[in-house]
Amino acid sequence: MSRYIYTYSPDRTTALPQTQCVAQTSPHDIAPDNCFRSVHWSPDGQSLATSSEDNALRIYDYNQCANEPQKLEPRLAISHGETLTAYAWYPFMNSADPATCCIAENTRDQPIHLRDTNNGGVRARYTALSSHETILTAGSVAFSSDGANILAGYAGHLAQFDVHRPGLPVDLAPLSPSRRSKEGMKGIVSCIAPNTDGRTMACATFSGHMSVRLQKDIRNSEILWSFPEEYGGRRGIDHTKWSSDGGILWASTRGSERYLVAWDTRDMRGPLHAIARQSARPDRGSQQRMLFDFDQSGRYLVAGQSDGSVAVYDTWYLDCNKPAYFSAHGDMVAGVCAHPYYSLLATASGQRHFDQPGSESEEDGDSRAPDNSLKIWSVSASYTQVE
Repeated sequence: MSRYIYTYSPDRTTALPQTQCVAQTSPHDIAPDNCFRSVHWSPDGQSLATSSEDNALRIYDYNQCANEPQKLEPRLAISHGETLTAYAWYPFMNSADPATCCIAENTRDQPIHLRDTNNGGVRARYTALSSHETILTAGSVAFSSDGANILAGYAGHLAQFDVHRPGLPVDLAPLSPSRRSKEGMKGIVSCIAPNTDGRTMACATFSGHMSVRLQKDIRNSEILWSFPEEYGGRRGIDHTKWSSDGGILWASTRGSERYLVAWDTRDMRGPLHAIARQSARPDRGSQQRMLFDFDQSGRYLVAGQSDGSVAVYDTWYLDCNKPAYFSAHGDMVAGVCAHPYYSLLATASGQRHFDQPGSESEEDGDSRAPDNSLKIWSVSASYTQVE
């Protein structure tokens, strides 16, 4: 059965796709100190899930048939008493089938909850316990490609849960032989990325370690390596994502000097690409995640920047083409997510501001008002029919 995939179409002069904002939140709907942390389209492309500084998970609906710009308002807001650390949509979510409308989420010192995204109710709980019988906090959550398992990353452990068997994990695998051992992976697992091949997955830690493992055998690493220090490995990895063909693994670092680095997992002698991300204030490192994504074809990479712009990289010609930028927000773009079927791009902005009156930020002119907003952009693209 044939289908269509889209590829961004940059202007030949500016090397930038044409963009138009088609939906956004109202400036009065979001408190000045409540910045967005991330945004993710649902697998069916009908809804958006966001996390924010107030530890609430919000669900927004988007009407693709509307002829005029829309105002985005949350259909559902799930508040939490503790820090919301991770969430992931069920991969086969379809709004027409209420049974599939769910999302896995985790908050500090709580089990992973499988939430109904129609009413916010908890369908199931999945708990990983330490050797002292305390609840472990997941730093990352993902569904396996077939949707049968929940994969969760903790400090020094990976867990595999059976979606249909709430409670304890099917497997809780240590990432290192012991705390003192120099072997294996160290630190909190910050991100898990199931591969598009449906067989493997990548996981990374805030300590700069990465590995590729089988989704059904999380104990054994097929590849294990450390993120290069010259690209910010010691500052930790905040996001990983596979290319559309499943051969290239991309990862980003956090801190004042951020990089996007790619590896060809078939040849691990060194990074395939390394891109320095733009930083508006390199003297002030931020530990906040800054996500990236690809268009449906996998050719164009889009990444938020600290100055409120979005960078568009042509991954086919990284060595000879400079990235193109378009202004999206008035503050750091923490989240970007490409629509799974149409040339729409969701962006979410905001960051923590700690400056007080009379601080250096006012003296050097960096006194921009916080911009905590969610927007959807229509991006010029061409569609190709594939089998």
